[in-house]
Amino acid sequence: MTLTPLQRLQVNDGLLITADRWQIAHGYHQQRQKIHYESLHHGGIVSGLGVAVGPVPESAPSKYRQSRWLTIQPGLAIDTWGNPIVVANSESCYLSAQLTETTTIYIVLRHSDRSSADAAAGTDIVQEAFQILEKNSPAEPGEVELCRVRLTPEATEIVSPVDVFNPLENQLDLRFRNPVRARPSRSATVSAWPRRSDVLRQFQGLAETLSGLYPALQAETVPNPEAGDLTHLSHRDFQQLDRSEQQQMAAHLRGGGVLLVEAEWGQLGELYQIEAELQCAIAAGQLGTPSALQQDAERELAEVQQTLQHRVDELSRPLVQWLDQEDLPTAPGLAAEVRSQPFTFAQWPTLHSVPVGLYGWGGLLLLVGPLPRTWCGVNLPRHEQRSAQELGINLLHFAAQRRHMHRLLQVPYPT
Repeated sequence: MTLTPLQRLQVNDGLLITADRWQIAHGYHQQRQKIHYESLHHGGIVSGLGVAVGPVPESAPSKYRQSRWLTIQPGLAIDTWGNPIVVANSESCYLSAQLTETTTIYIVLRHSDRSSADAAAGTDIVQEAFQILEKNSPAEPGEVELCRVRLTPEATEIVSPVDVFNPLENQLDLRFRNPVRARPSRSATVSAWPRRSDVLRQFQGLAETLSGLYPALQAETVPNPEAGDLTHLSHRDFQQLDRSEQQQMAAHLRGGGVLLVEAEWGQLGELYQIEAELQCAIAAGQLGTPSALQQDAERELAEVQQTLQHRVDELSRPLVQWLDQEDLPTAPGLAAEVRSQPFTFAQWPTLHSVPVGLYGWGGLLLLVGPLPRTWCGVNLPRHEQRSAQELGINLLHFAAQRRHMHRLLQVPYPT
């Protein structure tokens, strides 16, 4: 969106209304509508605009009398800039593509203004209209997809799909029609160091859950290892960074980025599980009134926590030493936003009944446990799967918010 001040007409008694002034007066309201819509919404279909196969119009020339005609039903859409696209009557559309290889063909709707044609016809009324376009590339900004077809070179007819969720070649595909929806208020980017495609696929799986679980946030992966708001790397890879790479990671943190270092459970997994079981038993009062048995359990819990802290300190030591070397804050403490926004966690999620661990030093986070792997279809109980997704969303939200606030402190602000 281009930022330009709005200008409106200053009306006084005796003002002569000319065509230019009339355009200024109405253009002001159109611009306000555009800013409002583009700021808060994505374009898409409001209602109707179904797509059916045929029939062939009686007036069609003989060379166009194949079963490649589509009928667009009446309906309403709104494009990226807030222009209403009103299809008042059924419209016919012929797929004219002549192909040498199988290609996806897109049928899209675009807003059109017939002002020049209407002016030539000598009318004072401008009717906003639309275009139905056939393309071999996806819908661009300002266009609304109605359907697509995976068209083969030898195809002479288009048919309706037998399975609407699994259309075959030369069958109408309606799966990618977008409804009008709210625009996310924050966006996060994710990268992996080094360029690990498996990790990026895991985060892409998490990003695909955002529309259902937390639509106020959107996320995408980026190939540049240090360009994301959140950069992931394994604990082993962190220890193998050379001096120049360490400095790049430090610059990433200073610029508001988040560095997520993932460590394997190892012996920590068993300690986490024992800790969780003892805490649940003591909290639930399964050991009855205070007794020697309960005192033993509490003493055992203290010993397990002490051992666990020792192991975590061993994992944390190279991270803290690096922070100190780069003159970055070394005080431990996980930001409250990670635990509470947008989802609240009293305890961290469990994966296969083993809790994960999460520790922080400002923008540097240490994750203990294979949390990202759960975002790509790992077989987990539903409550564990959902908790793992919600913690991932908290991490994305924290990274997006931290980067945004750092940018607000910069002069000039990087738009």
